[in-house]
Amino acid sequence: LSFYWVQLSSIDTTNYKSQYWPKFRDEQRKLLGEVKNGGMAVCSDIGFKDNVHPTNKRDVGERLARWALNKVYGQNIIPSGPLPLAAKFVKDKVIISFQYAKGLATSDDQPARAFSINGKTDIAAVIQSNAVVITTKKKPEYVYYGWKPFSDGNLINSEKLPASTFKLKVQ
Repeated sequence: LSFYWVQLSSIDTTNYKSQYWPKFRDEQRKLLGEVKNGGMAVCSDIGFKDNVHPTNKRDVGERLARWALNKVYGQNIIPSGPLPLAAKFVKDKVIISFQYAKGLATSDDQPARAFSINGKTDIAAVIQSNAVVITTKKKPEYVYYGWKPFSDGNLINSEKLPASTFKLKVQ
């Protein structure tokens, strides 16, 4: 039986104890590795600062449908935005690889944003082919993306699907 879910959208309000949203979204992402025949629609780009329920249900439904079209009906369609695979430290750079990374770009043609090596402070990140590269002298323990309750992340793939919030251990 297929099971598809919607990752929590972005929100930033004290009514929801929003400081937990990034971790919760990341745990939802991790379920992809645990739920056989599962898929997750990322919606951090269509939420509101003060309402966790996006009114743009069409995009949410279309993102869920992509999983079904790909996994159940066998259509050659990219089901998701970029999902992180690994973060490796090589010569003063963290190189983040992704699944569904064809055509990595930003949604607003601005530099990639919402990356961090401490979970708090944004750091410059550059898209190189199907990876994201962060330059840093010291190997960080983790790399983060969209690690804010109301994420301003702008990483997308060729299908204009947004990347998931994540926290990855750097190898």
